Amino acid sequence: MKTKKFILLLTFIFTGTLLFAVKPEKVRSLSLGLGLGQNSRQDLIFSPFVHHEFSLLNGTINYSIHGRFFQQVKIGIATFDPMLKEPYNYSEDGEVKTAAPHYLLYLDLDYLLGKKIKKTGKTDLTVGGMLGTNTQSLNYVYGRIGYFGYFSAINLGMFGQFGIPTQNGNGVFFKLQLPFVSWLARSPYLVNDDEFIENISSHSGIKTFFAFLKDGKPATWNTVQQVDAEVKYLFSLTSKWGMGISGAYEFTRASQPRLLNSHRTSVNVSATLKF
Repeated sequence: MKTKKFILLLTFIFTGTLLFAVKPEKVRSLSLGLGLGQNSRQDLIFSPFVHHEFSLLNGTINYSIHGRFFQQVKIGIATFDPMLKEPYNYSEDGEVKTAAPHYLLYLDLDYLLGKKIKKTGKTDLTVGGMLGTNTQSLNYVYGRIGYFGYFSAINLGMFGQFGIPTQNGNGVFFKLQLPFVSWLARSPYLVNDDEFIENISSHSGIKTFFAFLKDGKPATWNTVQQVDAEVKYLFSLTSKWGMGISGAYEFTRASQPRLLNSHRTSVNVSATLKF
């Protein structure tokens, strides 16, 4: 019941702000970004070690509306397969096999709604609210034994964007997102406890995900800290097409049920269509 109430509250806030923001707009843009990522993660639920990995699979999709209000929907995805040492062989039922690396999947979905509060001849400042999800699917593999885990946070907070614009929405932009309140669901300390086994008994990916989410609890900054920062340079190729280069940093720290520290950086090149 508490899960439904919390999600309904976030949905109500999201829907209300979205309806409030429906006004005649000026410029819309859709961009696709691809690039490189680097991850450093320590999750004491699964391992005391810090896992580092470099990845070529890092992408984003952005849909933005610039007008009386600034709106943006952003989807981000990244995968990593860290391993503490080179692949090693092990024996299982008399057969020699090679150990596989861990597999970490990061999926972010954010909605931003803001308004310019300051605009000078060369700079502008946009602030507003954000509603987003930070979902991580985790597979830790130790030879013939492996553990599935998860981290999911539905976040409500604020964002700020400082811009040094030129013409047609081009320029340099610095953005910071700070979630303040979250609905946080993490793997249990015992990894595969009775509740975990009950949650996966449906053998349905969607039902299992919402079962995990239902086990979450409201969390504030004393339990989970999250920061997203991005710097982006945009420039036009034609009146409709443009390109961009961006660098992003995502920090996640959670203290319950065991400590998690995650640092993720990325560099992307994007193509943008304006309409």
